[in-house]
Amino acid sequence: MLSSKSKSGLLETSTNRNTLATPRGSKTGRSGAAKVDTETSPQQSSRLSVDRSPRSSDSKPVAERRSSKISTAPDKQPRIVKGSEVQVQLASVQEELKKVKERLTFEETEKARLLGELSDTKKAMEEVSDKLGEALLAQKKAEERSELDKFRADELEQSAIEAAQRREEEWSKELEDARNQGEADADALLTATHELEKVRLELAMTTDAKNAALSHADDAVKIAEVNAHKVEILSGEINRLKSLFDSNLEKKANETEELIKKLDSEAENLKLELEKAKGAQKSLVEMEALVKELKIELTETNKAESDAVDLVNEWKMKVELLESQLEEGNLSEKALLDSLDSLTKKLEENKSALDDAQSEVGSLRGKVEALELEIDRHEVELEESNHQLDLTKKEVLEAEKSVQVLSLEIRRLEEEKAQALNNEMLAASNVESLTKENNKLAMELKTTREDSEKAKKAMEGLTSALHEVSTETRDLQERFLVKQEEVEISNAEVEKLRIALKNTQEKYEVMLDEAKYEIACLKKAVGKCETELESSRSEWFEKELQLTAAIKNLEDDIISVKSEMDKTLEMNKQIKEETKAAEEEAKTLHDKLRKTESGLIVASKSVEEAKEEITCLKTRLLDNENELQSITQENDDLRIHETAASKKIKELTELLAEFSIIKNENIVDIRGNASHRDNGELSISEKEYDILPKTVQVVEDKVTKPKAGSSESLSEESQEVFAEDMKPKDHVLENTSYEIPTKTEQLVCEGRETMESADEELLLKIENNYLDQTNGENGENGNTSPTKQHQQQQLQKQKKALLRKFGSMLKKKKGNTK
Repeated sequence: MLSSKSKSGLLETSTNRNTLATPRGSKTGRSGAAKVDTETSPQQSSRLSVDRSPRSSDSKPVAERRSSKISTAPDKQPRIVKGSEVQVQLASVQEELKKVKERLTFEETEKARLLGELSDTKKAMEEVSDKLGEALLAQKKAEERSELDKFRADELEQSAIEAAQRREEEWSKELEDARNQGEADADALLTATHELEKVRLELAMTTDAKNAALSHADDAVKIAEVNAHKVEILSGEINRLKSLFDSNLEKKANETEELIKKLDSEAENLKLELEKAKGAQKSLVEMEALVKELKIELTETNKAESDAVDLVNEWKMKVELLESQLEEGNLSEKALLDSLDSLTKKLEENKSALDDAQSEVGSLRGKVEALELEIDRHEVELEESNHQLDLTKKEVLEAEKSVQVLSLEIRRLEEEKAQALNNEMLAASNVESLTKENNKLAMELKTTREDSEKAKKAMEGLTSALHEVSTETRDLQERFLVKQEEVEISNAEVEKLRIALKNTQEKYEVMLDEAKYEIACLKKAVGKCETELESSRSEWFEKELQLTAAIKNLEDDIISVKSEMDKTLEMNKQIKEETKAAEEEAKTLHDKLRKTESGLIVASKSVEEAKEEITCLKTRLLDNENELQSITQENDDLRIHETAASKKIKELTELLAEFSIIKNENIVDIRGNASHRDNGELSISEKEYDILPKTVQVVEDKVTKPKAGSSESLSEESQEVFAEDMKPKDHVLENTSYEIPTKTEQLVCEGRETMESADEELLLKIENNYLDQTNGENGENGNTSPTKQHQQQQLQKQKKALLRKFGSMLKKKKGNTK
């Protein structure tokens, strides 16, 4: 009984060691996974650079993206499609993870099967110990005759009591270690869920561990019941074994020698097989460093093999003890008779120990239930964390939708701006038609003198048309202001979206920091558990030595040796089969590792694609902000140009008013002097009146020529004659000048120079024509009176003053343009 309990304790400590080896495997798995990610990242970046220009792969796609600021909207459709592809990939990864979970559950069932086989071996060992007890009971009756042997039996009873007390303490310590190890395993499982998001797999593992613990407890209870029943049965078989004791001594001595030889040969074979298995394990450990769960299973197989080696060594020690016991068998018969009484008492003590173990099993069940409650609580926390992740994903999707809506609004604003430009072009065409009508009126003034009143009416119509055009321009300005307000609103929304993105990023960073802190705490706990394990191992080895010393005194029965050796042979065969099955399982696990690695690679690629999409969205937002700033600057420039043009128009209207007053005075003088002139001659006022259409024609020619040259090539004469008509033209040209590329600035400068030269030529022509006309009139009117000549001179002075003002205006314009 004592040997069976010690060996079962050894097996339980080996399983606990396997469970504690998990955190180190997780570290290596993490490092291996990181290496795989780093190796796959360049391939992914090269692939993504062809599909959609990422920010981190090359510098050329970034430049192309910035150059195409206006055409950002068409790129959103493939990116949205890629977002759906990422979701599909995530779904496929989840399916693969489910498959891996099912495979792991299958492997855990196989593990449970192996544990059941180990429990069977424990039962066999207990049967051997029971038969030893039966042999000792058979010798009890012979020992009753000697009182001296009773004294020795009393001493042995005291030592047995002390050993039982020590054994009970060891059991309590082992139970505490098992509890601590269960807590450490639960913590390790929780950390694995936070890191790799494999909550379901680890929950399945914890449930399996719980079931295994419950099955172990049930097995222990059943074993205790079976042992109690066997004690009752063996008491009846003692009489039968006593008669066969003498006849079987010689036969069993020879059989033990043969069995020892067989065991030695089998031990050597097992050593060779163990060396081969160790070589295979080294190669497997190198491959299994990438995944944590599979490494746990391989370490368990290694520990099972080491336990098998320990069992073989123990059996060797037993064989050596049996050889020594065969030599001392004849001498120790008297001592055995004395020890029978002590063994009966020990059996009673063992029964009490079994009762205590049953009570401890009940306490263990309560602890298991508490662990189940903790696991349920952790499951609820995990569900809450998953819910928070889903909410954050929804917020990101809503932000993307709002960005798309803003882009559509920006497009709409651009279209409205284009429509406004078209309206302004239509207004310019209307002004051109008005200029043509003005030319017709000028021709009618040349042919007829009496149509002056009609010309005045036409001028009034033109002014009304100009007023209408000005109202249209005001409406356009109001629309422009409305659009500008809409742009400002869109800017505010973009800023809100940026703030929301920053908040989400901060939340994710906080969650990552918390996960790192929990991982560090769990690592510290694992280190403490390892130190406690080492101390418990040392104590366990000491206790084993003590138990082996006690077993030597109790295992003197030669009849039980044969049955024990037969069972050991069967155990060795089972161990060989188990090692073969473990190697096959290692191969299957290696194949599963490859599949899981491929799934992890796909998942890491999908995560990197999502990150790159987020960076592209950020760059688009920055580009939109820059475009909005440029638009605001352009609007400010347009306002400045409009104010300058309005000032010039006012000055030109004043000049036109002065010129019209002078013209009316000349008309009055012409009517007073009409009786003194011939029919074929023209008066001074008529010739002066003819000068104006010529200047108007020249101005119109200057207006029509520079239109195709540049955006700022309008002459001052066109502004003087059609001051209010040219206001929308200037606005149109200023708007179009923003769209002209920088390479056309040279053409604009050349257009300005040609305009300045044309203006100077126009002034010279007007002055020459005026001088020629005045000289001709002086020659023709030489016979007139001095009063008329004096009036003519005054008119010439007034006209010269107007021409000087006109020239000064042109010079001012030249200075401003320069």
